[in-house]
Amino acid sequence: MEDDLPQRPIENKSNLGIQDYLSIGYMFLLVLGVVHETIYYKFLGVNILDYSSVLDVLISPIAVMTGNLVLGLAVVFSMILAYTFVKLTPKYHNWLRKKAKYQSGKNKLKLEKADAKFKKKNAVVTMIAFYVFSVFIGLGIGSGHKTKQRIETNDYKITHQLTFDDGNAQNIKMLGKNSLYVFYVIKGNPEVIIAPIEGNIKMIKKLNKDNN
Repeated sequence: MEDDLPQRPIENKSNLGIQDYLSIGYMFLLVLGVVHETIYYKFLGVNILDYSSVLDVLISPIAVMTGNLVLGLAVVFSMILAYTFVKLTPKYHNWLRKKAKYQSGKNKLKLEKADAKFKKKNAVVTMIAFYVFSVFIGLGIGSGHKTKQRIETNDYKITHQLTFDDGNAQNIKMLGKNSLYVFYVIKGNPEVIIAPIEGNIKMIKKLNKDNN
C-alpha cells in the first residue's frame, strides 16, 4: 500500500534565485566597502567606524565606488577580466590536452583537476568575487599609504574650502567625509583633523585647480 502513495518531489534547496544572488552580492560589497574604508583611514590614524553612522555603513559600497573613479572602473574591469578568464581557461586546457606531456600521468591528472574547477557551476561568481575583493583591498592599502606619505611630506594640493557657522573659512585638503564628519589636513600641519558637520560647517566648496 505504501508503494502506491504518490511521492512528493524532492525540493532542491540549493537553488538560489536572482533576489538571493543580489542580496548576497550586496552583503559582499557591504563588507568590502567597510573593510576598504577601515584600511584607508587606518593609515591616517583614524578608526573610521568610530565616526560612522549606520547609514554610512549601509551605503559604504556605493559611496566608495562613486567617490573613487579609479576604484569604480577597476571593479568593473576586474569583473570583466574574471569572467573572461573563467570562460577562456577551459579552451586553453583543451589546447594543452593535445600536447604529449598532458595525455597521461600526473600532468593529465593535474590538468583534469584544474579543468574541473573552472567548469563548476559557480566558478564565474567565485572568480569575480576574488578579483573584486583583491581590487578593494589592494586600492585601500595603496591609496591609504600614498595619502599618508603625501601628508608627511606636505606634497599635496588644496582641494576644498570649508566655511564654518561662525563665518570663518579655511582651505583644506579633503581626505574624506561621511554624513557626520569631514576628515582633512591643512598645509604645514600633518595632523588629520576630524570636524563634525552638523552645527559646525555651513558650506563645503570644491576648489578649482586654478585656485591652488
